[in-house]
Amino acid sequence: MEEALQSWLLAFFRSGAFLTVLPLFSGSGIPAQVRVALAALLGLLIAPGVHTSPLAGTHLSGLIGLCAQEVFSGVALGFIGRMAFYSADFAGRLIANELGLSLASMFDPLTQATNQAPGVIMFWMTLLLMLSLDLHHWLLAAFQQSYEVLPAGAAWINAATVDNVTRHTARVLAVGLRMAAPMIAVSFIIVLVFAMLGRAVPQMNVFSESLAVRILGGLSVFSFTLGIVAEHLANYLRRIPEDLLRLGQLMAGHS
Repeated sequence: MEEALQSWLLAFFRSGAFLTVLPLFSGSGIPAQVRVALAALLGLLIAPGVHTSPLAGTHLSGLIGLCAQEVFSGVALGFIGRMAFYSADFAGRLIANELGLSLASMFDPLTQATNQAPGVIMFWMTLLLMLSLDLHHWLLAAFQQSYEVLPAGAAWINAATVDNVTRHTARVLAVGLRMAAPMIAVSFIIVLVFAMLGRAVPQMNVFSESLAVRILGGLSVFSFTLGIVAEHLANYLRRIPEDLLRLGQLMAGHS
């Protein structure tokens, strides 16, 4: 009984940290009681597959250390699970800055905060893609399988883990820039054209005159390229379960 309770407690801490980082459950609009209940339920389902050392729970300090390691493991795995949303947010901010929509904010009901309009659109598109592709189930399945490659209490920071997280961060920037590239190109061409017109007509206020054209042209291109953007996001989302398990292997010291 004591070993089963210890297994559930460790699974609860890892599950709670994992769900707290995921965008679907990390919003301030989700009550804390709901997150705790989901973490407890997920921990209860996973606990039978969690194997711990009997000696680890004989001392309170050892149990606290194991719980801290599980919280770290859950946060790290959840961070990888959220990478596609970071990329979508980065692309949305680039689009807003290039189109002059930085001051156009929308209320996001999930985070209970205001955000730039393109960023809100990209976030909800990513979330809908994840749900429609059934990737939330694959993500939970990968989290359950993480105990096979990263047993309880085996997490450790090493050079391979740091390198893996760094490469994931670089991929976030690369994918976000790729998604925003058409809008950046259109904005650059419009600014270049108006700069040439400004040289020909010095009385023209280039910034104010080009702003409306940049918004109209950028939004038109954005609507035409939504399919390509969705394809980039879908490809990124499909890789997340494999990336999550790979990080677990590296954290356990397996190359």
